Amino acid sequence: MTLVICVSTYNRNLSLIRCLKSINNLYVVPNIKIKIIVVDNSSKRNSFKPVKKLKKLFKYKIIQLHEKRRGIVYARNRFLKRVKKINPKFICFFDDDCVVDRFWLKNVFKIIKSTNAEIVTGPQIPLKKKSLNNLNLINYSKFFEKTYKEDTKRVNWAASNNVLLVYDIIKKHKLIFDKALNKFGVGEDQLFFSRLNNYGYKIYWSKNIKVFEAIHRHRQNLSWLIRRSFRLGVLGHYIDINIHGKLVGFVVNYLKCIFYFTKGSVNIFLFFNNEFQAQLLNYFSRFYGRLVGPFVLKKIDFFRK
Repeated sequence: MTLVICVSTYNRNLSLIRCLKSINNLYVVPNIKIKIIVVDNSSKRNSFKPVKKLKKLFKYKIIQLHEKRRGIVYARNRFLKRVKKINPKFICFFDDDCVVDRFWLKNVFKIIKSTNAEIVTGPQIPLKKKSLNNLNLINYSKFFEKTYKEDTKRVNWAASNNVLLVYDIIKKHKLIFDKALNKFGVGEDQLFFSRLNNYGYKIYWSKNIKVFEAIHRHRQNLSWLIRRSFRLGVLGHYIDINIHGKLVGFVVNYLKCIFYFTKGSVNIFLFFNNEFQAQLLNYFSRFYGRLVGPFVLKKIDFFRK
């Protein structure tokens, strides 16, 4: 059985090489043949030379592609177009700044065996830095990571920073990532996997299907948290109407709008605690994005070229 791994990259050669090396170091699962497709989304194919040098040292085949149209949606769709020629049993998505746990693949197949899942996902865990504690900084990306009390749980969607799925379900539905969401830089994976969930495919999250992510300096800034929460609120309306239809989606959007406002209001008395202050801003930014989303979606562009 063949597994093809997609790693899209944009000007992150050092972290990309680290990510690829972690894939090369995966615990070997019998009868699984791995191929890696690196999709370079930079204008000058910046990853081509360092990855080409790495190929000679790898036990897995690396295919290099270039997608000149800027944006993660175009990069991942370029992968989906290329993978048709391979027609694998499974495909997988990782971010270029992650380090894959050595037993990731072994644990994936444990979950597939125990749940009969078509899609398996797990957490993206920050690589801790001592400087965070020393400077009293908070990694705000944790507010966007799904966590669950259970070790294994069936969920409604998966993020494309850590997910494996059966390729046949993509072929059957001719599914690609929505180009309309490219300008947001987020959310395209939520819509993609929510659609598969609606088709009846089982998506399972497991705490043991883990990858580790570098902590980026710009994500330790409250303004980044506010912008990202607002952006997710705005596109939430688009996702809801695509999943539930225009009328029901509109209602769902404003029910979620009320939910975020209520959550923020409940926590407002904890404003002077740094952690809760960030959560409060997260809730109210998401509320405001949901509130105005249906009216500004087409006019707004978060994409940074």
